[in-house]
Amino acid sequence: MLLESSSGALSLGASDRPPASAETSLGFVRALENACDPEVRHPGALDDGSDATFSGRTIGRVEIVEAAGRPLRLITDGRGHPGQLTALVQFCGTASVHQADRTAILSDGDLCLVRGSRPLTLEQDACFESILVSVPEKEIAARFPLWRAALLTPIDSGSGVPAVFREAVLSLKRWSGSLGDAGSEGLADAVLDLMGAVICCAVPINSDCVRRSFYHQDRIKTFARLNLANPELSIELIAEAVGLSPRQIHRLFANEELSLMRWIWVQRLEQCYRELIQDGSAQRSISEIAYAWGFNDQAHFSRTFRKHFGVSPRSLRRRSGHPSVSLS
Repeated sequence: MLLESSSGALSLGASDRPPASAETSLGFVRALENACDPEVRHPGALDDGSDATFSGRTIGRVEIVEAAGRPLRLITDGRGHPGQLTALVQFCGTASVHQADRTAILSDGDLCLVRGSRPLTLEQDACFESILVSVPEKEIAARFPLWRAALLTPIDSGSGVPAVFREAVLSLKRWSGSLGDAGSEGLADAVLDLMGAVICCAVPINSDCVRRSFYHQDRIKTFARLNLANPELSIELIAEAVGLSPRQIHRLFANEELSLMRWIWVQRLEQCYRELIQDGSAQRSISEIAYAWGFNDQAHFSRTFRKHFGVSPRSLRRRSGHPSVSLS
């Protein structure tokens, strides 16, 4: 990481000095840790009598970090960082956060959500204090389908659900020294639930619309499961069968981890896997099993199977104790 700072001591009121500048391939939280100035200390919401300007703790699968420092500009491409969704709570100073095509300006008491594994630019234009709460992105995505719409949205934590989230985070910070492993996953569950509630506050939605979306998704997936063996299965065929347009189907799955066709591809591979390890599967060749689940190219099937499961179909069958059967 390249870090350039202005010369001379920096006092609390020296916000007119040039900020530190950092460019790194670290994820957001680790990059901020490296960029924080260890010489800066000032009172505020994070002040507990210690001299630390960056400290973190893990509670189950949730990471909570406190950061304080002088003005800085941080640029990270997010490579080498696991998929984390991070809530940045600004307690002191003004921050500008830019990611993808969105920018959030945060004042004292605001918070916003960012993706830790994506390129990001953070500018703190004064001495600052923040808390960052990172949770597994996949869990949020699975439980709150509109989470992407809440990204980089400034949220006032002065009242309502965001205030409860902020106070809960401060309480976890305050009592972290007395927390053991027992109950840590339960506390992590509570943090994820609260972050989901914040997302719902940031993205006002029509509950009927959400229910209809899940209803249509279930209809689409049910039809796809019943037709996995059809190599011609496509968005257009599914759309005609369920009475929706291809565009509507793409929109229904836009916020899912997998596109619909990618999901179908995974379902087919998993069906082939199950059949290959079943007793009696040696009665059929590997190619027959692949064709039965909608694959029409033997070589492509073998490559994608190995890429997805880390083992070839032939090796899996041999490992399962069945006789080796050729692809043909």
